[in-house]
Amino acid sequence: MIGSSILKDAELFQGLEPDALDTIFNAGQIRQIKKRTRIFNQGAPARNCHLLIEGRTKIVQSGPDGEQVLIHLVGPGEMYGIAAVFLSTGYPADAFAITDCTDLRWPARTIKELMLAHPRVGLNALGIVAARYQDAQHRLREIAHQSVERRIAHAVLRLVQYAGRRVGHYIEIEIPLLRQDMAELAGTSMFTVSRVLNDWEARGIVDASRRRIIVRQLHALVAIAEKTGELKSRPRLPIDYPDSRLQ
Repeated sequence: MIGSSILKDAELFQGLEPDALDTIFNAGQIRQIKKRTRIFNQGAPARNCHLLIEGRTKIVQSGPDGEQVLIHLVGPGEMYGIAAVFLSTGYPADAFAITDCTDLRWPARTIKELMLAHPRVGLNALGIVAARYQDAQHRLREIAHQSVERRIAHAVLRLVQYAGRRVGHYIEIEIPLLRQDMAELAGTSMFTVSRVLNDWEARGIVDASRRRIIVRQLHALVAIAEKTGELKSRPRLPIDYPDSRLQ
């Protein structure tokens, strides 16, 4: 049974006492969401703020020309739609369920009231927005200054952090993934992603023959992302990918 204990590790509610978590949990609503469901629409009034409990979602923004950009991948314990409740323009992007999901949501008015009652929630929200802004800056810098192969390598490493799991000596990205998703994440075309992944597959770096990518040589992928050439030993992951379990 889902209870308020799920909130203690959520980034928005770090540092709160159990009684406060009980109050916040009871103010929300649990929902089950089927994969491929659109959770909210770009431009629609931002009526809710969401916490993903189980599953995976993605945030995708469309431009006037219809071109899409994958803005953020959301995993369990992460908030989404939080910045939108403070915007008069509505949700800045669409949210889609990549897998079946369990979601806890609060009305925009309720989340604002909770921030007034528990200032720590407001400070945590600011930290979340700042981290997303910093990630957007990193990606913009990559697009402006890095080769497309390096950008795709960084995109795969982000996916390793997001949904990577050990399978023997390899790492499997355990979510259904389209080449178009990879292209949006790396800021390039689907054709280019396919060309680079095929080249990496021929070199034994990844297995990209299915919708789930398997990373066979993590050290080689890190070398491409950091432009360090071939490495003689397996390095620690760079600071953007600090989870040592995936070395």
